[in-house]
Amino acid sequence: MHDLDSALDVIRARDDTAAKHAHALWHVMRSTAAHPTKVTRYEVQQMVWRTLPGAHTKPGGAGPFDDPHRICDSFAELLHLLGHTAYAEVCRSAATHAIIAAATDPPRYRELVDAAWTASGVRPPDTPVLAWADDGGPVETALHAACGRLLEEALDQGTLPADGTGGPMRVGLVMRLLTSPESEGDQTWFAKLLDERLDTWTTDGGSQTRREMLVRLRPEVRRAPETAEERLPALAALLEACRGGARLTGSGYLPTSLVAALVDTMPACRELAGTGRSESRWPPVALLRALAESMGLAVRDGARLRLTDQGAALVDDADSLLMTVGERLVPRERSALGSAAEVVLAALLLEDRMAPARVFEKVGFVLAEQAAAGQEPAGQVRTDAAPAQATRLSAWVLRRLRVLDAVDADWTARRVGLTDAGRSLARWALRARVLFPPPSAA
Repeated sequence: MHDLDSALDVIRARDDTAAKHAHALWHVMRSTAAHPTKVTRYEVQQMVWRTLPGAHTKPGGAGPFDDPHRICDSFAELLHLLGHTAYAEVCRSAATHAIIAAATDPPRYRELVDAAWTASGVRPPDTPVLAWADDGGPVETALHAACGRLLEEALDQGTLPADGTGGPMRVGLVMRLLTSPESEGDQTWFAKLLDERLDTWTTDGGSQTRREMLVRLRPEVRRAPETAEERLPALAALLEACRGGARLTGSGYLPTSLVAALVDTMPACRELAGTGRSESRWPPVALLRALAESMGLAVRDGARLRLTDQGAALVDDADSLLMTVGERLVPRERSALGSAAEVVLAALLLEDRMAPARVFEKVGFVLAEQAAAGQEPAGQVRTDAAPAQATRLSAWVLRRLRVLDAVDADWTARRVGLTDAGRSLARWALRARVLFPPPSAA
């Protein structure tokens, strides 16, 4: 087995350029290593599945290498000479070369990379407290790599199945690291990562209006809402009725007895001049059902509306139900609706009561500023159309909050404010925007 210098000499004797490229890849890989001396499968795979293909497809022309496949083989040779035979085989594998070949075809590239990481067994899984970002900051990048090293060690020791199963065990290993104290100070690594995410979230988006609101809310979002007495009575009643499967009418509507009970429970219904007991006559009831289904809590099964597995787990746990609804209240994907929902929730958290027109105005400012800065998804917002779009999107958010009894408003809706449950929902929703970021569009 060679040391680095002698291994490079062996390659240099054959091809000086190949030695330079192999050394460059080695240097980049070790500069971000999770372990001071040990090379890991995670780091090698990051290099040949992400860094090398990414460097060769940078915008603006050809990449730095004439042939990235040949450079990958040179890197494999270096790893082999250094005694990392298994990692050298990763570089030489058909899967790796297929990934490099697909670098200019983003959908195919993502498909191949995802399959390769899954097969490797060392990709850190998402956890109940956070989803990994595609492009995290320095703390997150280091933690992700450290989790990859822990998974590899568990595979080598036989404590983790090598066939890709053992999902709960994988999540447990990641959670153990996230909840452990950082090397300096008394914070956990999760708290360090959360602070890094908050720094990015509060300043992202190109809108000064949004930034000013979120900076003021940072301490409230950083602190998880405490267990309290806030409840979602109408949603809880609907889920309870679905416990054994609520029998639907011939037209697929909720049973009239359940509709009547929900109408009596929901303030949003008491504000209407509706009559009858059909779901079709009570839009808030229909929207409540749609929310339960879209959030994965209930599902239509033939002639019945039944609880999903998650709905069944939450029906008797009011605190977890509140948290789950909050986390799913705002669409996860990057969209104008997601931006509008953030601003609506932030505005209502910052003031006890507001006129809806003022909420719409704030959302309009943010959408216009983001559009002007080119930060909204292409084609979703035009600067001149921001006010009208803000009204439509904000009303969408407020209707859902009202149906959940999260907004306290009279029938004229001259001023609105969050209920106690609404404040918890809003905090969980904004916190979810930080901890469960939208996937990269790249």
